[in-house]
Amino acid sequence: MPAIREWPASTRPRERLIASGPQALSDEDLLAVLIGSGVPGRSAVALARDLLLALGGMRGLVHADHTRLRRLRIGSAQAARILAAREVGQRAIAAFADGEVLSSPEAAARALAPHFAHLDREEVKVALLSRKHRLLGVAGVYAGNVAGTSVRIGELFTEALRRNAPAIIVGHNHPSGDPAPSAEDLRTTRDAIAAGRLLGIDVLDHIVFGAGRWVSIGQGQSSAPPTAPRARAAEKGSDRDA
Repeated sequence: MPAIREWPASTRPRERLIASGPQALSDEDLLAVLIGSGVPGRSAVALARDLLLALGGMRGLVHADHTRLRRLRIGSAQAARILAAREVGQRAIAAFADGEVLSSPEAAARALAPHFAHLDREEVKVALLSRKHRLLGVAGVYAGNVAGTSVRIGELFTEALRRNAPAIIVGHNHPSGDPAPSAEDLRTTRDAIAAGRLLGIDVLDHIVFGAGRWVSIGQGQSSAPPTAPRARAAEKGSDRDA
């Protein structure tokens, strides 16, 4: 297969992206732009196609780490670009929720869901809220191994105390895909609420995520797959008393 530089300009992924925008490119073409250059006998597009086939598509790509990419004939710098692009996209989606008022389990799930997307190990995060329950930010608390995680209750409040946030919502994921709360999840919720009362921090909810679904322990609700939050046109406040 000839190198991409020998292709007609109108068929090269990078030139097509510039001319028509990234939405005009296929998954393998977008990935080829990140890969940049191929290897002898295999163009960047061919490498991208091979990579997606080996990983089972884009869903598999979001779980692949640097070591896995390197084993699939992707260079170290190329793998780093892929991982960086993936993280930029995930952070951009998560940032849409900043400043939202989380007045319901549905709103909280929309805000927190991007932070747990594609994780293959259990992690605990807290949403930091103002007095009026406006989202100030999301802080990571603990990341466990693939078998699970155990977190000390005090760790849930570290960032809230540092940023003077009067309320939090706890979130964590079940890598198994089943968001049904465990007995330990229920105990953690009760202990967190009690500790929050002593610290003057309201624990409004504890939401468990799994395979596109969520369960609100605090409100006793569950859902269809939560969607990523959309940006709002209205100006969003960011201070504690907003």
